[in-house]
Amino acid sequence: MEETTLETRRPERKIQELSDQLISQIAAGEVVERPASVVKELVENAIDAGADSVEVRIEGGGIKRIVVSDNGCGIPKDQLALAVKRHATSKVSNLDELESVSSLGFRGEALASIASVSDMKVISRVAGEDAFSIADGEISAASGNKGTRIEVADLFYKTPARRKFLKSEGTEAAHCQTVIERIALAYPEVAFLFVANGKPIINLPASSIEERLTRLMPRDFRDAHRALDIKAPALRLYGWVCLPTAARSRADCQYFYVNGRFVRDKVLSHGVRMAYQDVLHGSSQPSYCLFLQMDPHKVDVNVHPTKSEVRMRDSQAVHQFIFHAVEDALARTTIVDPSSGEIMDTALPSSPRDASAQAPAEAPVAPTVNPSSFRPAQPKPSRTNTEAYLDFSSPHPKSFQNSFPTTIAAMKVDPATLSANHATPKPAAEAPKRPQPLGRAVGQVCGTFIIAENSAGMVLVDMHAAHERILYERLKKSFDERKMPMQEMLIPLVFTVTPEQMATFEDAREELEQLGLELSAVGPNQLSLRSVPQLMINQISQAGPTIVREVLDDFRQYGKSTAMTEKRNEVLSRMACHAAVRVNRILTIEEMDAILRQMEQTDRADECNHGRPTWVQLSAKELDSFFMRGK
Repeated sequence: MEETTLETRRPERKIQELSDQLISQIAAGEVVERPASVVKELVENAIDAGADSVEVRIEGGGIKRIVVSDNGCGIPKDQLALAVKRHATSKVSNLDELESVSSLGFRGEALASIASVSDMKVISRVAGEDAFSIADGEISAASGNKGTRIEVADLFYKTPARRKFLKSEGTEAAHCQTVIERIALAYPEVAFLFVANGKPIINLPASSIEERLTRLMPRDFRDAHRALDIKAPALRLYGWVCLPTAARSRADCQYFYVNGRFVRDKVLSHGVRMAYQDVLHGSSQPSYCLFLQMDPHKVDVNVHPTKSEVRMRDSQAVHQFIFHAVEDALARTTIVDPSSGEIMDTALPSSPRDASAQAPAEAPVAPTVNPSSFRPAQPKPSRTNTEAYLDFSSPHPKSFQNSFPTTIAAMKVDPATLSANHATPKPAAEAPKRPQPLGRAVGQVCGTFIIAENSAGMVLVDMHAAHERILYERLKKSFDERKMPMQEMLIPLVFTVTPEQMATFEDAREELEQLGLELSAVGPNQLSLRSVPQLMINQISQAGPTIVREVLDDFRQYGKSTAMTEKRNEVLSRMACHAAVRVNRILTIEEMDAILRQMEQTDRADECNHGRPTWVQLSAKELDSFFMRGK
């Protein structure tokens, strides 16, 4: 066999400058991936030009033809030639403006890249002047309304290899539609019209953000979402998050914007996902539409030509701010206004948190109902064991004050002793009658559901699911309010870590000890695990090195780890499930009412620990319709 030499594999070639055309085509490969990329760049340019109406028309999935028209400020005749040159832009002029980009575009590559891989024609008219067009470098008089119209034909015909990688026309058209919907959500004041092959697909008039959300988000999201608007110094997060009951199997309804720009960022999405960890399980994906406003100097959008990635100066603080904001929004319990019968939210007192882990304080929350108005009446002086079991008036159940179960068998809680040993609070003198949003219990059906009546109609409560959430939240609060007991390993676990994980260990020793992990370095890339939280001795004995590595990776990326909290909550969730009232257990009216009153005071009481609903409201109108009353 003839030996292959370097000369036969790669002949000697001289270094030479690339032509402008080839440079533009190389750059176009980063900016223009498919027809949707063209639509995105042109629509964003239209918004930056001040347009309040944008029209997009495509043919053949955008491969044959794309036309984007707007009523923005337009391009003067003497700037048309510059507009289609590479690195020519009106949006930045110096380094300071580059470091604080507030527009959707700034690179000056879009039009030049598009022109290098297609036939492009630009028609523009400035107010008070005539319209002119430019195509193939030639400027000529044209007719048109105020604004800019850009026509793109035969996309990628100059680069046939790229064209082979495009999908079907229907798929490409769907990508174009997705791009327009993403931009339209962030700019409700702009009207959008999208027409594919002569058929109107999107027709959105200028509206409020709430109306735009209703038009574009799926129905299950519109029917089960919560609004949030949280502010902190130099930060504001507002938007909507879906309830766990409206979770989807795919992550196709997740919209996150930074200063009006749609982004895909692992830090931001992880912060949202963390907030759902206690109410959303398995492979279910949350839906949300969130807008983060922050100082442009503290976020770098000059990361990738597609401008879909960002880098933040203090990503860990932003991550924690997002996590707590979304978590607080999901913790609110949906209730029924007893006076009007309308559904509303109420913010409930949550577990104390480490203030150092939160974003700067002074963050106003959305208007809420006073939680004190939903506290149950004071208990009677004498109670049965079952009544004591259902009433968690003390935050520290005696069962957990001095001992922590270390095995699943020991996790079963005796319902008669869980809170029966606590002193009964003295009834307040002439305590005013308090409203009961979930109504009064009237009975039990199928051994599973509590039937209650309120001013809006009928409430059905899954008694096991509701009680499970009540117990779970109480157990979490009880454990959060005291130091986690430690247990020394009989034989320390020694395992290897990466250099990055070892560096993180050196920087986060105190935080790891607060989580209950006693670690020491026994080599340049080895750690020894000596003590662990007593509650999780079985879990860590089986998968200790894996859990520690996850914790270290979380600290490195997000500044805080939830891996230990997740493992602890798995144990507490099982404890709550085993201790909750079982199906086919007959409850008295007083016991049913005790569950309803506790639900009104419990965070996340709308869903059980597995993300399923705990109660539903049936209005009087719905009940009438079952029997055709009024027809």
